[in-house]
Amino acid sequence: MQAQVKNEQERRIKKKDVPTEVMSWFKDAYEKQRKVKWFYQTDGEKKVYEAKLTYQNKKHSVEISPNGILVNIEVLIDFDEIETMTKKSITTYFETEYDKYKIKKVQIQYVGSIDDLEDLIDEDELDDDIKINYEIEFYGKNKTKDELWEALFDAVGNLLQIREIKLKATDNLDY
Repeated sequence: MQAQVKNEQERRIKKKDVPTEVMSWFKDAYEKQRKVKWFYQTDGEKKVYEAKLTYQNKKHSVEISPNGILVNIEVLIDFDEIETMTKKSITTYFETEYDKYKIKKVQIQYVGSIDDLEDLIDEDELDDDIKINYEIEFYGKNKTKDELWEALFDAVGNLLQIREIKLKATDNLDY
């Protein structure tokens, strides 16, 4: 699988700058949520509004397109929270492709209709139509590369996409 480059840019915005179409779904799903940080994010062609918040003691990231279409919900989890067989499949990928690897961040990603995803959030109801993926940021070193990567795996641990993360110069501190 050919790796792509993740060159994401994100800037903080005020709640009043979030379009009504984006805000209406968010208010329905996360009803009484007050502490929300809003961002506008671009990555080449993709442009989304992103809400970052803590909900039920988990860090959530919700991406919504400018016209109000829900892209996905990502929830920060520990690698050990992934189902055993899926985790084994993902670990096999890492051990096969990299001499050394270190997992930095794991998110379970939910993709589905706006109604199903709203039910997932406000009623804790996981519908069969909701697709589950795992987005994993990791440092991976092999014979040709020693980089920070973002890999997307499906619910059973098959690699769907891998992108090399390019950090902006301002993200790196040099001493």
